[in-house]
Amino acid sequence: MGYRSLAEAVILQSLEDLSDPRHRDESREFFGGEGFKLYGDIAALTVRSKLKIIHLAKGRHNDRTNGIRRA
Repeated sequence: MGYRSLAEAVILQSLEDLSDPRHRDESREFFGGEGFKLYGDIAALTVRSKLKIIHLAKGRHNDRTNGIRRA
């Protein structure tokens, strides 16, 4: 497993941890700190992708980012 794959796995696990009350605070701390910036760079995420993930982690998503359209 290369560095990029490992960084992607850490980010995905942190996203999953958002749904677990036992790990939610740690996960939000990760996404709000330098760790996510570093792992995002290693995973070669675009700035747009990083912003989407940060908004998701903070519970800020709208119809445009989550694919749901409302009438």
